[in-house]
Amino acid sequence: MLMRAALLEAPRQVSVSEVPDPDTGGDVLLRMRAVGLCGSDLHTWLGHHPFRKPPVVLGHEGAGEVVASGDSRFNVGDRVAVLPALSCWECTRCEAGDPHLCVHKRVPGSGWPGMLSEYFAAPGRVLVPLSDEIGYDEGAMIEPVAVAWHSTSAVRAGDAVAVLGGGAIGALAAAVARERGARAVLVSDIKQHNRDFLASQGVDAVVDPAELEAVGAEVSGGDGFDVVVVASGHPSCLAEALALCRPRGQVVLLPMFGGALTVDLNPVVLKEVTIQGSTIYTPADFAAAARLVNHRVLDVRPYITSIAGLDEVPEVLEAIDAGSDHIKTQIDPTR
Repeated sequence: MLMRAALLEAPRQVSVSEVPDPDTGGDVLLRMRAVGLCGSDLHTWLGHHPFRKPPVVLGHEGAGEVVASGDSRFNVGDRVAVLPALSCWECTRCEAGDPHLCVHKRVPGSGWPGMLSEYFAAPGRVLVPLSDEIGYDEGAMIEPVAVAWHSTSAVRAGDAVAVLGGGAIGALAAAVARERGARAVLVSDIKQHNRDFLASQGVDAVVDPAELEAVGAEVSGGDGFDVVVVASGHPSCLAEALALCRPRGQVVLLPMFGGALTVDLNPVVLKEVTIQGSTIYTPADFAAAARLVNHRVLDVRPYITSIAGLDEVPEVLEAIDAGSDHIKTQIDPTR
C-alpha cells in the first residue's frame, strides 16, 4: 500500500509523492492530523542540516489519530502527540538519565521516517494523549513547547530572562520562562511582525536588536539578565548574549549555527558566565509541555499562524525561505 508524503528529493526540491505505508511492526499507526514546520525542516530543505539529508520525508512536530494499535495502552480513535526521538535506553547517556543525548538516537528524518505524511508509525512509549479540550493543531505544538521548556530549565522564580530571536521557539521560550516564574522577560527580533506578535502576548519588553543595550539595562535592573536564551542562529547573538548576561549568569544556546563563530570570550572569564547548550528535551520535559498545552496553561493557539494542506508544502517552504510573516505554520496531511 502507498500513502502520500512530502518527500525532499534534493535540496530545495520537495514533492508530494507516493511512498510505502509505514511498517507498524506492533507499533501504533497514526493518521497524521497536524504537523508543524520547524526551522530545522527549512535547513533540511536548503541542504544545510547536519544529519537530515535527502531523500527524506520532512516533519517532526506532530499529532494524529490512532487507526491501528499493537499497544494495549492505545485504542483506535485515540488522539495523541508524538515525542519524536527513539533512544536506545542502553547506552551510557540513557542509563545516566539523558536519553535525549543518546548516541544511538533515531529521529524523524534520520533513522525514522518524517511525519509529513498521511500515516506514521511509532511505539506507544513516545505517544502522549491529548485532552478532549484541545485540537490536533495544539497537540502538534507540544513538541516546540518541550524545546522551549528544556531551554529554560535554568530559570528560577524572580529571574530576569532575555531571549534573542522571536520566532516560534523564542516566543515560546519567553512564554514558558514566565510560567517558570521569571519576573521580567525581554525578547529581541529583527522582524516587526514577530515583535508585534510578542507584544500582543504580553512580553514585558520587545525590542529591535539595536535597542538591546539600553533597554536591556532597564529591564534587568542594571546587573544583567540571570538567563539569556539564544534562539537565533545569527552570528552576532552570542556576543550580544554575553554582554546582556549578569555575572555568574547563564547563556543557553538553542540553534545549530551555520558555521564557526568568532567572538570575544573575555566576558565569560571576567563575569564567570556559564554557556550551556540545549538539545531537544527529555521525556520529563515533553510531559511538562504536554501538561501546559493539554490544560491550556499555555494557550498555543495564537502562535499558529496558518494551516495548509500537504500539497502546499513546496510553496509554503518557499514562502518561509523568502521571509514570510509567520510564527508557526502547520500542515494537515488529511487535506
